[in-house]
Amino acid sequence: MKIAGIIAEFNPFHYGHAYLIEKVKEEIKPDLTIVAMSPNFVMRGEPAIFDKMERTKIALNEGIDIVAEIPTVYAVQAADVFAFKGVQILNALGITDLCFGVENNEEEQIKEIAKVMTEKTYKKYLHDFLDEGNSFNSSSKKALLKINTEFEKIIVNPNNLLAIQYLIAIKEINPSIVPHFFLRAKTGYFDSIKKKTTIQSATALRELIVKRKFGKFFSYSVKNLTPHVKNDYLELIKYRILSSSSKELSEILGVTEGFENKLKNLEDIKNWDSLVNSLVSKRDRETKINRILIAVLLNIKKEESKLLTLDYIRILGFDSLGQTHLKTLRNDNLQIISNIKRDLPASLYREIDFTKIYSVPHHDQNLEIKEYSPIIKN
Repeated sequence: MKIAGIIAEFNPFHYGHAYLIEKVKEEIKPDLTIVAMSPNFVMRGEPAIFDKMERTKIALNEGIDIVAEIPTVYAVQAADVFAFKGVQILNALGITDLCFGVENNEEEQIKEIAKVMTEKTYKKYLHDFLDEGNSFNSSSKKALLKINTEFEKIIVNPNNLLAIQYLIAIKEINPSIVPHFFLRAKTGYFDSIKKKTTIQSATALRELIVKRKFGKFFSYSVKNLTPHVKNDYLELIKYRILSSSSKELSEILGVTEGFENKLKNLEDIKNWDSLVNSLVSKRDRETKINRILIAVLLNIKKEESKLLTLDYIRILGFDSLGQTHLKTLRNDNLQIISNIKRDLPASLYREIDFTKIYSVPHHDQNLEIKEYSPIIKN
């Protein structure tokens, strides 16, 4: 049985995602397609534009058979942790092939970078640049370019960096999984809206959604969905910072020594971006700070992030093919959970708390209600 896996945020789901699913089914011809998807908060360090159950419903309508949740604690971390957890979940669900998008038609060089990043030379250079006070991302880039300047055209693109981390995770978790590279269609990751194509970047589409300008860029109705943006959570963030001691803040995921004091010394902040800009430094760049702020908002501690073992998989939705496959999976050491009931892992109840926080700015109690049962597509 051939089972294709995709790791995604669908933030939001757009025609580029539909194109990837179509190409996967056309070229891989899987019997089943499973997605490991980010929940209500995402890797960029911000709330998902639409809630996870709405995105699950859309994914199922677009040809996905099972949607599994990447737990928030891992979904809001850097690419290496996000990729590892995604591959770990999909491997446990029995995928044979992992499919992902890339920005360049340079499959062999992407594989070479993945190999280099597991070797001693890269790790030595990485630590050298970190010791100079550079951020992790900057240090990683400098280390790779010191090994081979030709790597630059690959590592400037976020989707390529994720592809590299998927390959590293596959090697560690299950080398028999076959990776498949799909060239991104029409638009680049950072592109603004382009004419004469329905395929647009997620970044540009999020901006349109906030402005309530939808165009013909979605295969589903968007106007009745509630967008969630960073500024919705600014007052909650302020409250968390003001009501926490420096010691408590120092225990938050991503907070390095002294950063808790920068948080406590903040003056009046007008919006999320000004908050981030007031915290930026050579070592702490915008994306890292966004992730820290989300960890503060959700009270995610460093100790939680170290638990990379997989003790359960949360299924957000499935169709009839997916349901049949799920019934075949039996593992005494791993719970596969679709309905939330009593006596479940404590970390899963944390997801309910995260959804409650996600719902606060819009006073939407239905988000918590939807949390307890999966989306089922008949």
